[in-house]
Amino acid sequence: MSQDEIITSTKTVVQGLETLRVEHHQVLSGLQASTTDTTDNDSSAADLIDEKISLLKKSIETIELAMGEAQVSWLLIDTV
Repeated sequence: MSQDEIITSTKTVVQGLETLRVEHHQVLSGLQASTTDTTDNDSSAADLIDEKISLLKKSIETIELAMGEAQVSWLLIDTV
């Protein structure tokens, strides 16, 4: 693979990760909004929503880390 092909592929991956990050944020917002609708009478549902929120936040952090690493990689390749 040439340098230009690697840079192009890396940029495509970053764009895909950005789309995934936006989708995760949308799902997270929906779940956070639903926690206000959950009553105290349904603590098991609230616990499940809290667990999903926690998993989504961790996933978003991982996606953002991958985006940062990909961007650094393409900058390093671009300067060579």
